[in-house]
Amino acid sequence: MLKYLLLCSLLVINAYALSSSALYISKDQKFLYSANLDAGSVSKTSLKDKKLLKEIKLGKDLRRIAFNENESIYAVSDYAKNVIYIMNAKNDKLIKTIKTPEKPHAIVYDKSNKMFYVSCFEAKKLLVISEEKLEIIQEVPTLETPRGLALTNDGRLLLSHALIGKVSIFKIINKNKPIDEKPITIISLHVTQNEKETVSQGLPRYLDDIEITPDGKEAWLPHMLWNIDHKFQFQSTVFPTISILDLTPYNEREVEIKRKHLFKEINITDNLNKTLIISNPWDLVFSPSGNKAYITLAGSEDLLVMDIKRSTQNKRRKSRQHRIRKKRAGSGARAVQILRHLPGENPRAIIVSKDGKDIYVQNAMSLDITRLYSGGNGSFARVRVKDPVFVKVVEKDPMDKEMRLGKTLFNLANSDKYENNTITGDFWMACASCHYEGFNGTNRFIINDATIDNTVDAVRGHRNLDSFFTRNFISDYVKIIKQTQGGYLANESKNIKEVDGQNPSDEVRKTLIALHKYVQAPENLPLMSTWLKIDDEKKTAHKSQWLNSASCKTCHPVIFDQWANSTHGTGMDHSYYEFQEDIAAKKEGEGFRNFCRGCHVPQALLTGQDSLAFKLKDNMHEKNAQSLQDAFAKGETVVEAGTSCFLCHRINKAANAGGNADFTVNLKDRKEYFFDDSGKGIKNWLNNKSINANPKAHKESYSNKDLYQDSLYCATCHNEFIPGTGVKINDNYGEWLASSFNNPEDPTKHKSCITCHMNSDISSLGKDVPGFSTLGGALKKDVKTHHFTGANYYLAGMKSEEHKKLSVDLLRIATKLDASIKDNKLTIRVSNVMAGHKFPGGARRQIWLEITVKNKYGSVVYKTGHMKGINMPKDARQFKKSLGKKDGSPVGLHFWRHEKMLSDTRIPADGYRDEVFDLPNNLALPLKVETRLLFRAFSPGLTDKVRKRFPKRDIPYAQVIQINHLSKTIK
Repeated sequence: MLKYLLLCSLLVINAYALSSSALYISKDQKFLYSANLDAGSVSKTSLKDKKLLKEIKLGKDLRRIAFNENESIYAVSDYAKNVIYIMNAKNDKLIKTIKTPEKPHAIVYDKSNKMFYVSCFEAKKLLVISEEKLEIIQEVPTLETPRGLALTNDGRLLLSHALIGKVSIFKIINKNKPIDEKPITIISLHVTQNEKETVSQGLPRYLDDIEITPDGKEAWLPHMLWNIDHKFQFQSTVFPTISILDLTPYNEREVEIKRKHLFKEINITDNLNKTLIISNPWDLVFSPSGNKAYITLAGSEDLLVMDIKRSTQNKRRKSRQHRIRKKRAGSGARAVQILRHLPGENPRAIIVSKDGKDIYVQNAMSLDITRLYSGGNGSFARVRVKDPVFVKVVEKDPMDKEMRLGKTLFNLANSDKYENNTITGDFWMACASCHYEGFNGTNRFIINDATIDNTVDAVRGHRNLDSFFTRNFISDYVKIIKQTQGGYLANESKNIKEVDGQNPSDEVRKTLIALHKYVQAPENLPLMSTWLKIDDEKKTAHKSQWLNSASCKTCHPVIFDQWANSTHGTGMDHSYYEFQEDIAAKKEGEGFRNFCRGCHVPQALLTGQDSLAFKLKDNMHEKNAQSLQDAFAKGETVVEAGTSCFLCHRINKAANAGGNADFTVNLKDRKEYFFDDSGKGIKNWLNNKSINANPKAHKESYSNKDLYQDSLYCATCHNEFIPGTGVKINDNYGEWLASSFNNPEDPTKHKSCITCHMNSDISSLGKDVPGFSTLGGALKKDVKTHHFTGANYYLAGMKSEEHKKLSVDLLRIATKLDASIKDNKLTIRVSNVMAGHKFPGGARRQIWLEITVKNKYGSVVYKTGHMKGINMPKDARQFKKSLGKKDGSPVGLHFWRHEKMLSDTRIPADGYRDEVFDLPNNLALPLKVETRLLFRAFSPGLTDKVRKRFPKRDIPYAQVIQINHLSKTIK
């Protein structure tokens, strides 16, 4: 061991480590290559002539570039298209396109083993691509959000995890299986807290880049700290930081005292003695000597210079003030310069020439390169701008001007921009400071990281929104900019007035319209209040691209009938839903219907149906999806409500953004057969024959087994949060994750969503149920039915007695009752034994206890929870959640307006709830306790409101059913 450590220490000295970058300078220092991000191209620039030699258009969002050792080929990652391009470096021609798992980002080249290593951000994988074979030879599972990569000279691969604050270190072992799949170590960056919210603190996030010092002894990671356990506000929510790892072999660790807190504590001031604030550190590079570190600050658009050599000076200085400053700012290096506001927009990647004189900065939004002069290696050297625009790397921006402006504003935290209407205050916070990569990748982490008490304040995001960006999005953006980013406020010294969101200036309106356009970009939230999207360059698809669910019946008649009469089928647009959707639209504007329709009517949204033109059909009573069968027989195109066969089986991605229909539907990449959507005679016959002739292609087009068996697939709709505020409405998936049902290590105990909700035999959950999924097909060991059995026996029962029975049976196995008496108090324990989430899991349910106590003479001495007429008694002990406003008043049917949980008496998975009742004194024993647990899908009061809204519809009251019963004699 000692011999190995000595060898490693010798290797580390003068080691040439590699980190992933969007920039590359050729070894002969003649050419600069850049991966041009959302421009989708790679550019080759002559360093001598400052000329763009080539712009090679490849894809959509190119993140990183890496060359092999002899510079004969290079690899480029396309984050949007999920591919790696292998290029011929001599002629810059495409050699091969390698399909990868979701969101390939960083790439580094290993010259020892001749391999490229690639991180896949959303897929949670690390890839190995062989230079010889030009194919993926290994996929290593990793922790969530793998991002930055760096390779040490002694064969250790560092991988940052952007949104969980960790760094995994892997060992490179051999050519056949290059990466040891078990990490050497996983380092969790430390979390800091302080009573003063303005002191740099929080959770390490945004770990995008890793840079190893030239001596190989340390790794530096620029990132943010999220301090989001309080109200979002620009003075105390995000803090720019650099964490430092000690790379000593077998003792890799974070050196906590060396962390660089870049927010305020850097103590560099301007000419007016005002502290310079910076934001969003993005990339970092060291000078060849290792004396300086240069950090791009993408938000405030600055360059920060840190002098590493100076940290070794004045070691004998022991003053109390020095010790305090050292502890506060982090030891090991000192910030010596902020080059305020670089010429380009949104500076990100940075690289230094071999002699250390020239520094090149990639400006992501202006799509150009700035050249800086380092000033030399001396302690008093100052970086200056040499060429504001060294080269324009993109000849024609693929984005239109308005979209580019919107994306620039989203990333901007420079308060000197838009001087009269600045969108950020002196603490330099941008939208991108929290919404890393837009809204899909970070949303869930923001919600989950904001560990707050829901009973005090459930808001995890923005507050006091006018209409959730639907009726007046400009006013909502103005509120966010004021409250969160500190912009648009009055400045008396400059005679600038505060912006009025209801009456903004033309400049403000223009910029916010552009910002809104970017927020609605395909990679963000094209439908705004729902995370639903289509896997295409377009936001919507023509309705002819969709197949009628009835077209599936010919080959799958049993499954079709199960689906058609389920609550996932045509009954999704029932009167109660339509009533609630209308309330939402009246309160917030027509656009807010999308919040509901993402799950209830997704096909309408994805075909661009206008909410005023598209009308729900109210298929609450329709059986067997007869309207769809009729349309199919006539060859008519339909827009289905509910989750159709085609929709569910063409979902290709569950984004895990927290719910709200956070899934992607792929319509374009499927095998199409003759007369797919025709129910007429010979055409239908030809269609069936063509499928039977090539069933494998059909199965591959409509089956994604790994996704369907993952509970995350169900969470896309059965988890809900409020857009903007981040308040959780339903967290069924999170509750299941924390339960004993989530036990993949023990298949005998593991129960996913489909175990309970797609099983035709409720009495044998978890066991295989043999059957047929296709007419004339082979008998399968286990067939998942499509009843989608849930708690709503009321809606299911209108279509099918079979569905109703399954629903009631599922309810009846969920709980266990017990009773005990002590000190004249009756305790009824209700245990949740079979629901893998809180019980009940849905909204609008009525569940309560009915209790009767008789003495030894058979006389009733106590009772509670007994109905009078059709209404639940007021004294009933219920199991429900109650939502309220900030002042504690209930929100009623405006549930998306809730700001805190007033009460929650639901029962957690694996948990129980004790309800205690005071009995009369001197009761004659023994006592007989009769307890019933009663359930009703919708209250009579709600039904009356729905009936009033739709007086011509036949809307019955929901039946009260007994889902558990206990009769116990207590002596």
